[in-house]
Amino acid sequence: MGFADFLSDTGLTTLCKVLNSWLTTRSYIVGYGPSQADVSSFKALKEQPSAAKYPHAYRWYKHIASHQSEFSSLPGDPSKPYTTYGPEKSEVTINPKDAPTEAEAEEEEEDDLFGSDDEEEDPEAVKKREENLAAYKKKKEGKTKPAAKSIVTLDVKPWGMSFTLPSVQLTNMYTL
Repeated sequence: MGFADFLSDTGLTTLCKVLNSWLTTRSYIVGYGPSQADVSSFKALKEQPSAAKYPHAYRWYKHIASHQSEFSSLPGDPSKPYTTYGPEKSEVTINPKDAPTEAEAEEEEEDDLFGSDDEEEDPEAVKKREENLAAYKKKKEGKTKPAAKSIVTLDVKPWGMSFTLPSVQLTNMYTL
């Protein structure tokens, strides 16, 4: 699908929404550096996006504006229109009359892929689970956990030379 019509006032609002969501996780329209895709999208905008409403589009616009002197030398095909770039499918409706009705939107949200909402629990399964939980709690009540204890042994030995008591006494006598 690509980006929508930038030139009409409603198109600019729609574009900024789509562009902002597209640039939430990207720095450029295509690839990892500025290209002709950025240039054609930049030139299609009539004015700078609002920083408050569209922070990612604003960031991109200011960044691409800093590359204006390099526009002709950037990689890519300059003949492609800006509408060829962008998301394959847009969540924003371009034409308000084509917007899905509330019933269609609710119907889409109601799709349960795993069917877990519609199923009710079997009373027998509930009864069995409750019995098992009660038996487990009863079994656990009778047992007491022993207190956790740690034993630390500290063995201190002299490092280096070993001394005997008489030799230490002799050296201390002569030093006095």
